[in-house]
Amino acid sequence: MKESGELYINVDREPVSLQARPFRKVEFKDFVKNLIKDIDTLYSGDVKIIITWHIHEELRYEKDSTADLDNIIKPLQDALCGINGIMIDDNQVQSLDCIWLDSYQKDLQFLEVEIKSLIIDDYIDKEDLYFVNFNNLCLPISLKEKESKKEFLVKCIEMWEGMINLRNKAIDEGISYYDAKGVLPIQRIFHKSRILDFPIKSKDEIIELINS
Repeated sequence: MKESGELYINVDREPVSLQARPFRKVEFKDFVKNLIKDIDTLYSGDVKIIITWHIHEELRYEKDSTADLDNIIKPLQDALCGINGIMIDDNQVQSLDCIWLDSYQKDLQFLEVEIKSLIIDDYIDKEDLYFVNFNNLCLPISLKEKESKKEFLVKCIEMWEGMINLRNKAIDEGISYYDAKGVLPIQRIFHKSRILDFPIKSKDEIIELINS
């Protein structure tokens, strides 16, 4: 991942459709995961994705077995997400463009995928990554090199809890969601149901882990 928050991936094979058989989608997901396995950070905020599908024009126009453009998006997004991906969850995708271009060769299909962080440094280390659970709303935290910043990490967690509680109290008192969310951390929050393949800990559990 570049310091600018941009990442380019060449998927040197044809995509799969959302309607494809499960084993084909799993095989495609594994192929993409293998391409990005050595990337050691995850986008932790909103991103823009640009997908360019290179395919021969005859296959697009004259074959009924070729996937529709909109149907190739979801399997690719799923492959990019999760603990072995480059995003936490596909709800981070705020903008998405998907186009096809003529490859001029019938036996040549591939995908060019460009991911751009909407905030340049909105990413987090995968190493020792956990999510702190505050009543099903979770924030990512990397405990990499925790020995040198224990006090700082604990204070971050306590501040996050206070911010979330203050936001919830404001909403309960009639403050609008959009006004109340101004007190939340800059780091975007994820619902627990969207991050089930990541390690999730309660506040007390993660503080105990930091101090261990």
